[in-house]
Amino acid sequence: MQARRSTPRWPLLITAAALAAALAGCGYSNPHPAGSYERALAYADRGKHREAVDAYTAFLRRSPTDSLAARAQLEKARSYVASEEYPLAAVELQILRQEYPNSELVEEALFEESRAHLLQVGGVQRDVTPAREARVLFRSFLQTYPASARADAARAHLVEISDVLALKQLGVVEVYRQLHKPGAMAVTLDRLIAEEPETKHRDRILMDRARLALRQSDAPRAREVLEMLLRERPDSKLVPEARKLLDGLPAAAP
Repeated sequence: MQARRSTPRWPLLITAAALAAALAGCGYSNPHPAGSYERALAYADRGKHREAVDAYTAFLRRSPTDSLAARAQLEKARSYVASEEYPLAAVELQILRQEYPNSELVEEALFEESRAHLLQVGGVQRDVTPAREARVLFRSFLQTYPASARADAARAHLVEISDVLALKQLGVVEVYRQLHKPGAMAVTLDRLIAEEPETKHRDRILMDRARLALRQSDAPRAREVLEMLLRERPDSKLVPEARKLLDGLPAAAP
């Protein structure tokens, strides 16, 4: 008689343990009553952000004039951010600013709404419209709250946004270069110089424009952007080349 082959039990034990752990996580029982702020906060503290959103929504529906309503609106938006649902977070923060205009949280809400738009930007190859929207909001934030503790962070985000937009347009310049369209390159670079003074890539943009102007025998424009580079980015590694090119240009007309 052929002996029955025994089946190893350890895979079954591992599966059972994993299932038990999953069930334990799903079986969390929130001790706070439905519709309460504490219930939403408890979910958020455990990282259950979808449940937290639902609980904050229930609290706001039940108690829209409660002293914690604006805070609940802010925390609801943060739960959306934690879930990487940035457009929904931006909407909730806008609601906070509109429905609770006298709240001390409005300043924070405007800053967080700006960030929520910026977080939607997934890369240079994607739509940069949210970055433009974020820039409008960050500039509004700095205008409204110039002495805010978040002002430096807002300015840093503006540089970040300018970098994203500049790199996007530099990609367009490269396409025009490959298509042998120097006129379109010049227009795009000139627009970049005018619209993105904050970008860290400004010295590269100015140098590219100067080189293009020299190829087009446009000495006045080359001089203008080279002098701009030396004035605005004196620590750039492109300064030696800029000085050399500037020295090789004919004297400016009086």
